[in-house]
Amino acid sequence: MSNPETEIMRQILVAVSALPGALFWRQQCGVFRSLNGRETVRVGIPGMADLGGMYRGRSIQIEVKTPIGRLSKDQKRWKTAVERAGGIFVVARNPTDALSVLADLLDATSCGPPTHPNEQPASETLAGNGEAMS
Repeated sequence: MSNPETEIMRQILVAVSALPGALFWRQQCGVFRSLNGRETVRVGIPGMADLGGMYRGRSIQIEVKTPIGRLSKDQKRWKTAVERAGGIFVVARNPTDALSVLADLLDATSCGPPTHPNEQPASETLAGNGEAMS
């Protein structure tokens, strides 16, 4: 029997990855055996969210839970670390949960499409010292 969070996670990953300008991926975390079965391999950081990504210039971490699932102590620590660093941590039980948080982010930054910090408006040209002149 598979983990019930696996199908929910797949649905959420498909939904958030379909957003224009979004980049999301599965984050593996845990202890595994090597292919030869003789070595232990540790990956990720304890408590790291199931999905990571970028949307509208922000780091997003999505922890997938079943309707009754709760964050572990390590997951709560990861949530705090992400938020202190300016990222967004989402607990999602279905695609709608994740999409609604990302929609709120879109509403909060609806001044236009995101631009790269090094881009400048087309109406400006650079002066000799790198400063913009209109």
